[in-house]
Amino acid sequence: MKKILLAAVNARYTHSCLALYCLKSYTRGTDAEITIREYSINRPAPEIAENIASARPDAVAFSVYIWNVELIKKILPEVRRRLADCVIILGGPEASYNPGSWLDAYPFTNYVITGRGEAGFRFLVENNMRHTEKIINVPNPPFGEMPLPYDHGDMENLKNRYVYYESSRGCPFQCSYCLSSRDDQKWEAKRPETVMEELAFILSHRPRLLKFVDRTFNLKRERYRKIWNFLIDNGRDAATTCHFEIYPGLLDGDDFAILSRCPKGLFQFEIGVQSTNPETLAAVKRNGNWEHDRAVIERLVGLGTVRVHLDLIAGLPFDDKSSIGSAFNSLYALRPDHIQLGFLKVLPGTEMMERADEFGIVYAKSAPYQVLETGWLGAEDIRVLERVAFLIDRLRNTCRFRATLAAMERLSITPFDLFLALADSLAGYSVPLTRAPESGAGFLAQVIKERFFEKKGFLMDALRRDCRSASGKRPFSEK
Repeated sequence: MKKILLAAVNARYTHSCLALYCLKSYTRGTDAEITIREYSINRPAPEIAENIASARPDAVAFSVYIWNVELIKKILPEVRRRLADCVIILGGPEASYNPGSWLDAYPFTNYVITGRGEAGFRFLVENNMRHTEKIINVPNPPFGEMPLPYDHGDMENLKNRYVYYESSRGCPFQCSYCLSSRDDQKWEAKRPETVMEELAFILSHRPRLLKFVDRTFNLKRERYRKIWNFLIDNGRDAATTCHFEIYPGLLDGDDFAILSRCPKGLFQFEIGVQSTNPETLAAVKRNGNWEHDRAVIERLVGLGTVRVHLDLIAGLPFDDKSSIGSAFNSLYALRPDHIQLGFLKVLPGTEMMERADEFGIVYAKSAPYQVLETGWLGAEDIRVLERVAFLIDRLRNTCRFRATLAAMERLSITPFDLFLALADSLAGYSVPLTRAPESGAGFLAQVIKERFFEKKGFLMDALRRDCRSASGKRPFSEK
């Protein structure tokens, strides 16, 4: 019997690696002994390698992503040094789209599995981890035939972690910056009856967050409505939040009727607005009508039953600081629960990478391949927007400083202008701004003294209200 270790290197302790659970479940019925060990990117490479070696596996497999690729590059030689005869297998998007370069850089790697990897992995298992070719590409069966990734033991191990689930794979849209737009990523789905059966099992274990990784969950109305109704009827007592990525333009009145009866806290929707610039959206092959979508999002936020998360991407073609600011103000005015200003990642295997020179996009050549400058945004613009994104996360999304930010907004031309001013203050702020409430309060107090001195009393009163609301204490004197 072969001992196979599937090693996940996650961005945070609370995360888990769905891909490895899919590999494990798809090899049920073979004689391999397969275990999963999950690590955080905050652990040193030698420590992770030593832990892997302690299991004495015959084979070890890694799923490689943009968030763990640099660490895995350090782990691989450490594993080989400790386990000279162990079979090393790589998969995941970072290895899958560049198998040759990985084998050149790490010639001691035995196999790289490309594509949707379950069938390729099972092929290796059934062939005793031996094959004449180092690049394994075995087509998967239809996604609807894939088994549930988890068993009872897995769910116990995932207590206090996010549980990821996919009811569909692939995407019918062609956004040029996304790997799911590739021709080999056609949309496939499980039957709603199968999904509901699997969800009943997952909900019985009461995970804190169940994150659907479907690229656009609300594609087929009959299908997703059955699933939403099932979750509303059966998820009330599970203490679980269900996270979906949705496209607002597809929602209609019947959807709002369903969502109006959703218990608060059960659903949260992530909506990738990305840009409101028509020229930008056309350049990246992203369909949609922003004015229509904006009205739908406004209605969704007003419903009050669903937590709403809105995304923007800085660094797309034709988007300059002004158009990004306009989009930022539009999203801010909708008052969603969460706003994320992210940055373009020029991923290997995407059309965006092929057209980067055409658009004058300069990006980091190592993961996460983040944009450095474009024909419309200079390097300094990117750095300013990174500080804006940081402050949105630290100050606005925490909901700790609602009164203070609302008061500051009244004294600024637009919310984007306010956060540009805050970003300018952050550039010269000497104290690290952490997630601790007192850290944010200290930064805002300094900004008030430096930039809003004439309204200091009014703004400090607002800040004190926020601090009292958060802690019941009064952290600032009247001075």
